Amino acid sequence: MTLKYSNRPGGAGIILSEPVISTLLKYQQLTPSDKEAGGQLFGKFDGCDTFIVEATEPKVLDKRSRYGFKPNRFLQRLEISKKRREGLHFVGDWHSHPEKRPSHSGIDLQSMIDCYHQSRHELHNFLMIIIGTDKPPEGLLVCLVNDRSHQELILETG
Repeated sequence: MTLKYSNRPGGAGIILSEPVISTLLKYQQLTPSDKEAGGQLFGKFDGCDTFIVEATEPKVLDKRSRYGFKPNRFLQRLEISKKRREGLHFVGDWHSHPEKRPSHSGIDLQSMIDCYHQSRHELHNFLMIIIGTDKPPEGLLVCLVNDRSHQELILETG
């Protein structure tokens, strides 16, 4: 299963590959003891579309709690360098929420804005994906974030 999201029907798309969706599903917070998890998103560009081909898994040095996730930034920078050498581009982050249909918090948005500012890139937006407890696509929030705005993307059907 792949899923395509865009800001308007037929527009530039964000395509989530099956391996990415599988990784996200592994970290759904389905029981009260499950902690938030997160990682980075790496992709390739093809015309106007961005294909998300890898979602990294949480690292042992990340700080995780039921309602919080703080990645180890040093390990993330190493991962970005490694993936760049493999021809992949860092395009954003993902994390989990213990709610059926996730919504972003102010902290989520500020974290992505900070990431956008602190990273060296030529992108117009970073991608933020939040996985909730419902199965995709209902349990996914896919959002573009930059230093001025954020926009939730819609699932393209058909």
